[in-house]
Amino acid sequence: MRHTRPHGGSQRGFTLIELMIAVAVVAVLAMVALPAFQDSIRKSRRADAMAGLLRLQQVQERFRGGSPVYASAVASMPTGTSAESPEQHYSMTVDASGPATYTMSATAKSTSPQYADTKCRKLTVQMQTGTIITKSFDANDVETTATARCWVR
Repeated sequence: MRHTRPHGGSQRGFTLIELMIAVAVVAVLAMVALPAFQDSIRKSRRADAMAGLLRLQQVQERFRGGSPVYASAVASMPTGTSAESPEQHYSMTVDASGPATYTMSATAKSTSPQYADTKCRKLTVQMQTGTIITKSFDANDVETTATARCWVR
């Protein structure tokens, strides 16, 4: 028995081919959008490193006010100074210090999703006789040429 549609009505629903095309389009869009989204999240987490380094800079300046040199380690700073960034994505260290200089780093922790930020894994701030210098290092601990990109909020 043959079924006919009254008044030449159209078929309802999607064919399998149309559905497969729609799924393929969504998959391609996801492949393009997901890396951009992840890069955006990594960039926003770098603000955690910047906040941690800013906090340590303030502590260093207060420490220097009562000492002839800057603190040589986070542990030698006043009680309560944390060796982790506020959101705990980065480990904070004092790499070098002296009477008029210091270098401090924020390095992405291997337990944090921020560790996947291979182009800007480590951010540093250096004080040289009153001048602040910012740098960034990649996953191989090589200074990147993209320091400005790493430090942009």
